[in-house]
Amino acid sequence: ELLVRRGLVTLTAAATAVAATPGPLSLLRYWSYSLYFIVSELWASAGVPLLFWQCANDVTSLGQAKRFYPLLAVAGNLAPIVSGKVMAGLVADGGLTFQSTLQRLASIKMYACVGIVVLYNLVYDLADKRQRVEDKMQVNAMLKGAKKGDTIEVEVKFGGKDAPRAKPTLRESLEELAQSSELKSMATIVICYNVCIELTEVLWKALLRRTYTDESSYMGFMATFSQTVGWFTIIMQLAAGPIIRGIGWKGAAMLVPLSMGALALWFFGSAVAADEPGNASALATALLIGTVQNVVSKVTKYSLFDPTKEMAYIPLGPEAKGKGKAAVDVMGARLGRSVGSAAQQILVLATSGSIIECAPVLGFIYMTAIGFWANAASSLGKLFEEPSEDDTDGAASGLAGLVQVKVDSSNGRIVSVEAERSR
Repeated sequence: ELLVRRGLVTLTAAATAVAATPGPLSLLRYWSYSLYFIVSELWASAGVPLLFWQCANDVTSLGQAKRFYPLLAVAGNLAPIVSGKVMAGLVADGGLTFQSTLQRLASIKMYACVGIVVLYNLVYDLADKRQRVEDKMQVNAMLKGAKKGDTIEVEVKFGGKDAPRAKPTLRESLEELAQSSELKSMATIVICYNVCIELTEVLWKALLRRTYTDESSYMGFMATFSQTVGWFTIIMQLAAGPIIRGIGWKGAAMLVPLSMGALALWFFGSAVAADEPGNASALATALLIGTVQNVVSKVTKYSLFDPTKEMAYIPLGPEAKGKGKAAVDVMGARLGRSVGSAAQQILVLATSGSIIECAPVLGFIYMTAIGFWANAASSLGKLFEEPSEDDTDGAASGLAGLVQVKVDSSNGRIVSVEAERSR
């Protein structure tokens, strides 16, 4: 709605001031666009991924995660292929204006969000039903060997959705993060990854805008890029399970910063040459290397970074999974993006040049972040040096307790069942 009425809500009175200081005041003048992209970024980091992986961690054990998390990521990465096809089809329709294309894409997103809500609740309902059946089978198995009049204590796991509890506040999440060395390492990994992505994506898109100057060709390239990421991610994710089992959690987690860093050095170097006026071949080379680097960054994120990061939460307690995960995934991602963006803005303002001219310094910041990232991943790998006792559990919701079953001595029937949950 704001897009349709953008002529009315845009602060045209600020146009003169924008001409003098185009950067920050442009965000204020086109506030509806700024709001849209801010909400989109929050939804992409704090919405779907956080809720999905919390749901997956609630109903999955560590042993199951090693097998199924890469497969879940494979299914999820059908999305860029489908979205790329849809975008390419809309762009190819010459009868649609740019505004009509955006409106149709927004409508598709709305239907997808409705599907997410339905499936989210369905997964928890199925997990609860499965756990009730498993609990009943466990109690029956214990009763078969019981004598009349015996009181039997059965330790069970309660899977599925946890009992309702108060949502953690920002302060509680930060306190949980400060008390756990594992969560600090996870936060470092998430922050450094997002710093690296911000530094390379903005520079790559600056080269992209120099090459594709009109909206249709730019959207067409991004549609092809999205499909390429999707296909390569699916291929990589099919191998992710054997990779994690073969070289371990630590080795798989280290592959991401090492591969990204190796290509980033090449990319930043080529970007310096691409800034020379009239050097079309250098621009094309830098764009190609940047595209490969961005594909590798996204493919390794979806196939290795996300599964290994989520696996690291499973051995932790329920407080770390809830409060700590919110702090790491949401605030860590936003902080990383903010640091990367601030570094670029400071450099551009200090040099009074373009982002491409700042490539050497951005490359240094990038490699520094890679160093901190690799060190944190190495420290976090200690969690997986020894096998966990929970690797073979059927569920891993973090809730356990005792069930007391009393059998009537006269007829062998159950007199009472008392259950107590403990965290």
